[in-house]
Amino acid sequence: MEYQMTRQGVRDLDNPLPRRRVNVGPNERALSTLGGAALAGFALGVGGFWEILLGAAAGTALAYRGITGHCSCYAAAGLNTARRR
Repeated sequence: MEYQMTRQGVRDLDNPLPRRRVNVGPNERALSTLGGAALAGFALGVGGFWEILLGAAAGTALAYRGITGHCSCYAAAGLNTARRR
C-alpha cells in the first residue's frame, strides 16, 4: 500500500493513497489505446479550434484509459471487464 508524504518527508500512515485497479480487459485496452491515439491525431488535422481541442481531449482520455487499464466510469458503475469468468 502506498501512502501520502507529509511536508516533513514522512509517510502519512493515516491517509493511504487510493489504489487504481485495472478494470478494463486487454482487448478493450488495446482498442482504446489505438482509437484514442488515432482520434487525437485526426483532431490535430481538423481546422477549427474547438474541434482540435475536443478531439484531442477525447483521444487523450481514451489513450489514458487504454494505457492505465482503469476507467473511472466503470469504477463508478461497479463494472470490471478485466475479470476472468
